[in-house]
Amino acid sequence: MRHMNRVKTLNKKKGHRRAMFQNLANALFHHESIKTTSPKAMELKKVADRLITLAKRKDLHAMRLAFAILRDKEIVRKLFTDIGERYMTASGGYTRVLKIGSRKGDNAPMAIIELTHKKEKEEKKDKEEKKKAKPKAEKKNKPVKKEKAAKEKAEKAEAKEKKPRKKAVKKEVAEETKE
Repeated sequence: MRHMNRVKTLNKKKGHRRAMFQNLANALFHHESIKTTSPKAMELKKVADRLITLAKRKDLHAMRLAFAILRDKEIVRKLFTDIGERYMTASGGYTRVLKIGSRKGDNAPMAIIELTHKKEKEEKKDKEEKKKAKPKAEKKNKPVKKEKAAKEKAEKAEAKEKKPRKKAVKKEVAEETKE
């Protein structure tokens, strides 16, 4: 019986399991959304939530504990400066697991695990505001481009009209030689 054994082994030894969750957690905090199998995602959720809770503490001891798990200074720095600040008001629910069906090759159940408060949402809002402001300026530039294109077409047409055709030139040369 597995009394008091809450960790799912995922058919891996302890060292392999720790390394796997270290890599998955690093990828999750770097990309803020990753695709993996459902059992791994469910176990990674526990690890990631624990790390985000550490990041909310913002002290040296918490940072060292997070580094002991992640072993990547840049990711730990991002976790404590960026991700930890986003979740200061939240008391849980830092990640979500979305099941997306099964993998084509081996029919393994797949899932997407992502952070609930994404930085991309804020960036998208800024981009949308910039797009709304830009069309007015772009409208002014577009007619100028169209006018330039129209002028170029007219110049090309005039140039074609000015150039005599080869057949006409041959006829004139032939007439001149006959005279």
